[in-house]
Amino acid sequence: MPYISIAVIVIFVYIVFFKSKKGNSILPKSSKESYQTIDDKFNAERKEKQQRIDRILEKINDKGVASLTPQEKALLDEYSNTN
Repeated sequence: MPYISIAVIVIFVYIVFFKSKKGNSILPKSSKESYQTIDDKFNAERKEKQQRIDRILEKINDKGVASLTPQEKALLDEYSNTN
């Protein structure tokens, strides 16, 4: 009989602390930007950089090269040298 009580308690603790209604852990994450792997982090940084480059290229298309700030020119130059 005590083994059944212990099993019920263990199952209850597991359900309450490790499972939510969605099936995910309910324990708090350290931040929203926590990456699962090094590849995930690399891909997220790459995507962010590509979005910045795309915004610069759209600005060039709309207003011309003369409208770029020195920082935007440097970023564009850096990107063109690495790719």
